[in-house]
Amino acid sequence: MAQLLEAFPNDLQFVYKNYPLPFHKQAMPAAKASLAAGKQGKFWEMHDKIFENYRALADGKYAEWAGEIGIDVEKFKADMASPETQALVTEEMKQASKVGVRGTPTFFINGKKPAGRSFELYKGLIEEEIKKKKS
Repeated sequence: MAQLLEAFPNDLQFVYKNYPLPFHKQAMPAAKASLAAGKQGKFWEMHDKIFENYRALADGKYAEWAGEIGIDVEKFKADMASPETQALVTEEMKQASKVGVRGTPTFFINGKKPAGRSFELYKGLIEEEIKKKKS
């Protein structure tokens, strides 16, 4: 994604949705942690911290990482445990299921799911979409 955002800084809108897989016991807490950090403007910082430390995911780690990224840890804990945060994750999961998401990551380009995952494939599809928009 970083490559694509760099290649198309003015033409690409990246939208991220959570889809915590049910068999991964830390997927739901990780999704809620990112959203809770996002309430303090640090979604991506928490997201990146989680992915950098995916082997260390554990219930006590999220608050520790919240402190490391410089947010109010008590507010973070409250937001992570809030029904609103759970409702947002549940809604994002419903949206994903409606469009056929079965695993992560899943990407869509203008509502179409590419058959494959590579920078060149996505770059070509984005260029096609830009050409359509201009014509």
